[in-house]
Parts: sequence; C-alpha cells; structure tokens
Amino acid sequence: MAGNIRVLIVDDLPETRENVRKLLQFESDIEVIGQAGTGEEAVQMAKEHQPDIILMDINMPGIDGIGASQQITESVPSVQIIIMSVQSDPNYLRRAMMAGARDFLTKPFGGDELVAAIRRVHDKRPTVSATPARQARQVSSTVPVEPMALPEGNVIAVYSPKGGAGCTTTAINLAVALARRGRRTILVDGSLQFGDVSVMLNMKAMTSIADLSDRGSELDQELISSISQVHRSNLNVLLAPPRPEMADVVTEENIKQLLAVLKESFDFIIVDTTSYLSEKTLAILDQADKIVLIAQQNLSSLKNVSRFFDLAESLEYETQKVWLVVNRAKSKQGKGISVHDVGKALKRPIYGTIPDDEITVTDASNQGVPMVMGEHQKKPISLAIIKIADQIAKELMNGKSPVSNNKAESEKSSGLFGRLFSRREKAGG
Repeated sequence: MAGNIRVLIVDDLPETRENVRKLLQFESDIEVIGQAGTGEEAVQMAKEHQPDIILMDINMPGIDGIGASQQITESVPSVQIIIMSVQSDPNYLRRAMMAGARDFLTKPFGGDELVAAIRRVHDKRPTVSATPARQARQVSSTVPVEPMALPEGNVIAVYSPKGGAGCTTTAINLAVALARRGRRTILVDGSLQFGDVSVMLNMKAMTSIADLSDRGSELDQELISSISQVHRSNLNVLLAPPRPEMADVVTEENIKQLLAVLKESFDFIIVDTTSYLSEKTLAILDQADKIVLIAQQNLSSLKNVSRFFDLAESLEYETQKVWLVVNRAKSKQGKGISVHDVGKALKRPIYGTIPDDEITVTDASNQGVPMVMGEHQKKPISLAIIKIADQIAKELMNGKSPVSNNKAESEKSSGLFGRLFSRREKAGG
C-alpha cells in the first residue's frame, strides 16, 4: 500500500525473522517487504528494494550486522537501520551508531517497543531541507556580492557542582525566553545518561545527540537540523540519548565538534549539564563562552560552588567567563544566609537571582510547559529568568567577542587531573 513504512527483516534465524514479522502483521501502516538471512543478502536486497527501515541482527555469519549496515548506509543512504541484538554492551551500541544505525533494540523485545522504534526512526529520517538561519541571504544583483561574515554564536553552559540545584529548569526557561525574543536558539541536553529536558518540554526522544556521534565531516547544519526537534516556542532542541547506556556513544571529541558546528548556525547554544564533573562535562565547560553557575543559600551549596571557582582558576578560565546566579532565592529570615551573604562569602558578584517558588516549578514541569511561556509567565520566578535572558542577549549580542579560553583549550595533557598536574609543573610546584 502506498504510504506504508516498508520494512526489511534481517536475521540468520528463520524463526526469529518470522516472530518479528508476526509482531508487525497487524500494523496497517507497516509493510514487511522481505526477509534476509545473511548480511550479504541484506546488502543486495537493500539496493534492489530500497526499504524505508531495515531491522538488522548484529550477530550473523559472514558479514555481520555492523558490516552490512555500513555498506548499506554508504550505498543506499535513504535506508534507516535499527539494530537488533541480545547484547546491550556499550561497545555494540557505539559500533552500531558508527555504522549508521539510527536505533538499537535489545532482544527480546515486545511488539509495542518494536513498532514505536520503527515509527520513531521513520518519522525523523533525514530529509533535504533548507540550511538553518544565520547563513547570509543571497542578494539579487548583477554584481557579485560577497556574503557577510556573521559572528559566531555563544555557548552558555548551565552548571552546578551540586545536584538538584535547578539547572535543567533554568536552562530550559532561559533557552525558551531567548527563542521567544527572536534569537535563534538551541537547547542541548548535556546530561547524557539521565537527561530530563524531553520530559520537561513534553517532547518524545525520537532522535538524540547520539545520532550525531562520529559523523566526522558529515556533521553539518543540515544533519543537525534533521536530528534536532523544534519546540512550539520555536526553540530547537537536541535531546539526550533515550537510554543511559547510549551515553557512551557520545565522546568528548563529539561534543567539541558539535558545539563548534552549532556556533555557526545559532545565536545561542544553551547546554544543560550534569553536576558530575566528567571529561564530557568538562569539554562542555571548556567550550562554553559563559558558564551560568547555579548556587543556593545554604552552606553545602556554597562549599561546592567555592570549590568550583577554585577549579575554574586552576583551569585558567577567565574570571568573567562564570556568571553566578542564586536559584531559589529567599529573603533572609533569622540567622539564614542572604543573597548578599552568598556574594560576600564567594567573593563574586551576583549576576542574577531566581526567587523560590517550588509550586510553580513543579506545576510547570508536570504540565511539560516552560514557566516563561505558560500560565505562569507573569509569576516573579518567570520574570526573573526572562530578565536574566535579556541580560545575556544584551551583553553577548552587542558586538563584543566571546570570552577567549585559549589557555584551557591549548593544554596538551589529556584529562582533568592531567591538566591540573601540568599547570602545577609549569608553576614549579
């Protein structure tokens, strides 16, 4: 039938192929067009029939699923591949993604899971689309006109050294506020294992940052446009992988390359980060033009934030690279710590404050609607975040160059401790 999702099943076991076929036989929009028992046969049938989706077993004699996927991706790029395997090892996931697979199903799987994966991958298959904004407009003229060089966008990492500080809520609402101001903005969920952006924006993780890993020279604006999703606020969103083990597919180098390409296409790249300071998180902080550092009015938060400032100094971040924001700010009561006390204790200026309003935050999160655009957009907490977003836009879009971080990027020692140790050696310590 026209319009159906055409599926090819590849597995060396006939009974497995038949079981998969039975799981799909009652889906009116999915048509199984054939079955293959070897990798060689799969490559040939892909060229002949050009199915929409191939369900590919990973372990087969001869050319295995990884090898077959790579050949099919190169010869029939329109085909989308879903790998099937009893192995859920991260190495398999990584190899599958490198070979061009768009999703990974662990055997045994149910019909609902299978059908959802097929529809998800099919719905988000790459299509030829116009290059995103920020490229120079073509001027109609008989005289050749040099395209104007546009300034690079700004990477803003929202980070806290203590979990539960409200980074995700802050990052989402800052990004939405900037997008609603007409700034071309993308939100990247950098909490790769347990990201919450999809839930808080009520978006399905049909594609994720894992789909962009190890794409090398293929990583461009068009590919990113096909993988990212667009929220109804006009915010572009790049979600975290749908399963924790898929986080290993994304490497430190992938992150650096991705952020560099995003800066060519967007005014603002807002990155939500995890509090765990891994090499991947450090790569995000290194590449960031600004770090919105979230603190709270308690001793535990102040201790951890103070330690981060010490670390930032050791990594030779410029002082103005870090903006201190106090979240869940409360008026001083009794012997409590005031916002002024926070700045005084950390010896840093307060860039902004976000008032405490747990009810509004929880309500907005449960609805999947950002505070700055829903029924709560006039609340003090929403207005405070909008104010910070306006400050960011004013300071970073006024022609000033982004803060340089050449020292941190030029360190040859790999790893956090290697870089710190290298700096001590230079100091003669």
